[in-house]
Amino acid sequence: MKKRIFISQLVTLLLLVFSKPESWGLFLAGLLLMALGQLVRLAASAAIVKSKTLTTTGPYAAVRNPLYLGTLLMTAGLLTMLSSPSDLPRTAVLWGFAVASFGWIYTVTIRREEEFLSKTYGEEFRNYITAVPCICPCAGLTGFFDTTAYSREVFLKNKEWRGISAALALVVFAGLRIKFKYGF
Repeated sequence: MKKRIFISQLVTLLLLVFSKPESWGLFLAGLLLMALGQLVRLAASAAIVKSKTLTTTGPYAAVRNPLYLGTLLMTAGLLTMLSSPSDLPRTAVLWGFAVASFGWIYTVTIRREEEFLSKTYGEEFRNYITAVPCICPCAGLTGFFDTTAYSREVFLKNKEWRGISAALALVVFAGLRIKFKYGF
């Protein structure tokens, strides 16, 4: 889905506009989830060699889509930060909207990517699908700790710093919304 990033940004903007965050406790819990998600994304970005090989080591040994797992954790963290215990209906609508939107975006994206990878890598990819779960690391996390799977050069080439910058901006924005009680 070529417009995945734009649609994701639009959904995130709507979440920010319509939320009324109020809890520093939820902010901190969300911050931890976002940090975990960012760590997963950083690991995946240091391991994947895009369009040159089928990456099956590092985090890709634990899940086929660790970048999307990281994004899922970061989104859950942001939603936790933006939650409003005094307005549960609003919070439920925001979570429902996010789950429906991002569920659709990533279901379509993963399906298309897997069709491409199946055509490109054939039997090797089909074997990988049967051995490694899509997004939930049910079989364990050992791949994440395989330091031989990571490369500084690959990490720099994949430009994950952009995601870190966006995550920091979201954290600052959510914190300011709580501090100033939605005043901006």
